[in-house]
Amino acid sequence: MIAGLGGGYVLLGSCTSTSRPADIDAEFLHGVASGDPTPTAIVIWTRVSSPGVEAITVEFEVALDAAFQDIIRSGKTLTSAARDFTVKVDVTSLSPGTRYFYRFRAGSIRSATGRTRTLPKASARKVRLAVASCANYGSGFYNAYRAIAEQDDLDAIVHLGDYIYEYGIDGYDGETGRALGRLVDPPHETITLDDYRKRFACYRKDTDLQAAHAAAPFISVWDDHETANNSWMGGAGNHDADAEGSWERRRDAALQVYFEWMPMRDPRPGEAFRSLARTYEFGKVVSLHLIESRLTGRDQPLSLSAIAASAEAPNAVLSDPGRTMLGLRQEKWLEHEFSASVSNGIAWQLLGNQTVMSPMLTPDYLQILPDDILDPILAADGYAANWVRRSALGLPVNLDSWDGYPAARARLLSSAIKANANLVVLSGDSHMFWANDLFREPDNMFAGVEFATGSITSPGGYQSLSPDERIFGIAASATVEKNEGVRAANVRDKGFVLLEVTEGSVEARYVRVNTIAARDFQAETFLIARTERDIEGRLSTLTIAQDSQSR
Repeated sequence: MIAGLGGGYVLLGSCTSTSRPADIDAEFLHGVASGDPTPTAIVIWTRVSSPGVEAITVEFEVALDAAFQDIIRSGKTLTSAARDFTVKVDVTSLSPGTRYFYRFRAGSIRSATGRTRTLPKASARKVRLAVASCANYGSGFYNAYRAIAEQDDLDAIVHLGDYIYEYGIDGYDGETGRALGRLVDPPHETITLDDYRKRFACYRKDTDLQAAHAAAPFISVWDDHETANNSWMGGAGNHDADAEGSWERRRDAALQVYFEWMPMRDPRPGEAFRSLARTYEFGKVVSLHLIESRLTGRDQPLSLSAIAASAEAPNAVLSDPGRTMLGLRQEKWLEHEFSASVSNGIAWQLLGNQTVMSPMLTPDYLQILPDDILDPILAADGYAANWVRRSALGLPVNLDSWDGYPAARARLLSSAIKANANLVVLSGDSHMFWANDLFREPDNMFAGVEFATGSITSPGGYQSLSPDERIFGIAASATVEKNEGVRAANVRDKGFVLLEVTEGSVEARYVRVNTIAARDFQAETFLIARTERDIEGRLSTLTIAQDSQSR
């Protein structure tokens, strides 16, 4: 610990130079943020901008009130180009379950004020979380982030990845970005350290994202687009080593920037950037276990086309027990965390996870789509036509999710069952909303429930199949009918999930915004899904208080 004006803080990744430049005015163009909470500590973050300087001294203050009349921590740190002028301070020796306010100053210029909260004490009776994922900058305005910022009394915002996207302005949904004037920097795909830094800076200038960060602490984990699309431990679907160089160099540059720009503790000395698994305990109500399912132990994803063309039975290829999503070391860690949480008398074991876990087989769209939707798809004879034709085989919708690793999924669910965990899985990635019951294969034993959030802005796959809006209702209804565990679906809308957790229940309120094409918007709850603990303390299958197959 480094002593300072107020004591009780650790400077994360600060410049170690002993020289202290004179106070320099600098702008705070990227807002403030907090995250990675514990009962007695919180990380606060900002970035300063002052072109032409090599290093800047930044002051910070933490108070119990928004007017900063009761300041309980203060200090100074030095940042420089070595960490892209970002500032992170681990403020320690705080009180559990307490709201704090914080701000920064560089020279005579003061940042916006952020509010944050430490994890609650053991006596806590209720936990409120917002769950978010998938925010492609060019796809629309961040209205859902603004709606999250307007929520009262959140304990934390759980971000499940795809916080940024790596594509250039002519890449993923680039046409929408041009139409809305939301053009990314750099304009090309991100590959180098400088590229990823510019991309984070571009995203974090968005005032709606800044508002969400300033409203509550973030608990974050990456998915694939923080590095490159469909990443795994040996590469990525969107990485060409011949044209783009070493995957390891690109991956490590991306992760360095992630830790610079996100309000979370840096890896400990000697710890790999990729080791991101960790647990947050919200009193006796919730243990939130975050896993890293991309870069630590994920085997290369299989492709639907390869499975469809395989001479072997598709299930035999998919069910190879040697294929892992997390790696065996992380699987053992999670098994231990489940058991420890249950042994400590914590009511719910939440799993913060990137991709959808529930099995989800594709309905036969050749049979269920009306001719006036189907015929134009098939006549175009492109990717959509091939995907629709393959739907007749009943293969999983997405092999980049847990459906591509069914043996690893069975092991995870078995570890939850063995521990008597009340497992609630939180998922992102699909750009669609799902409420699912989870059953272990092959014995179909009930193992938990899943709340999967739609995207903040990123487009869902069904809108690329047809411009006819009937496709959304047909796809949602058919997927629910096809898959036993899928209880409700919305494959069109954008938004987030609000969780309210007590010792007796977990309620998920699915919130959508009515537009991402304009800044004026409305947000509404369109679905409520709930699980409860019975008299023996075991969770129930989902009850759907408000059914919404589509809007």
